[in-house]
Amino acid sequence: MNGSDWTTYLNNLSGYVQEQDKKIQELTQKLEQLQSNLNEQKTNRIEKIEYKFDQLKIENLNGTLHIGMSPQDMEDFSMPEQSLPQVTQPFKQQLVSELSNFVEQEGPALIRNLSEEYDRKIDKPYQGILLQDIIKQLPSRIAFYEKKAADEKIGSNDSALREYISSHIKEEIHHSLTVYMQSSD
Repeated sequence: MNGSDWTTYLNNLSGYVQEQDKKIQELTQKLEQLQSNLNEQKTNRIEKIEYKFDQLKIENLNGTLHIGMSPQDMEDFSMPEQSLPQVTQPFKQQLVSELSNFVEQEGPALIRNLSEEYDRKIDKPYQGILLQDIIKQLPSRIAFYEKKAADEKIGSNDSALREYISSHIKEEIHHSLTVYMQSSD
């Protein structure tokens, strides 16, 4: 190769390197723009929010925890608040009061223990909502177990009937909260 061939070769090579450099810069800009667009999409768009609650029915934005019900029972289930039985008898009123006190006194610790056990964060306001939902359902659950006790001929006196209803409702509360805490998916 003579001198002019080398000069031509180096000029061609220099032009080729400049073109490649220009393409690299364009691709780098495009990549940065794509990364920026991707970051914007990650922060601005929620494609799907999915809640899986076993034995939890949401009636409003705050939610309603249905104690003693399986998911199959809740298919197309809607219980307007007006349909709750009216508690007029002193026996039922006393049971509602006793169970409400149980929920208010034992409920926070139960929720706290279960949330720690199942690694679910439940803040105090939401804990209060869960407890109020449980208390709201007590009259209907008392009526349910009162009927069940009558059908099974359990409770020949008020004390036995009170114990039967109270223990079943407390078990339901614990079971429902446990299932709720487990269903963190």
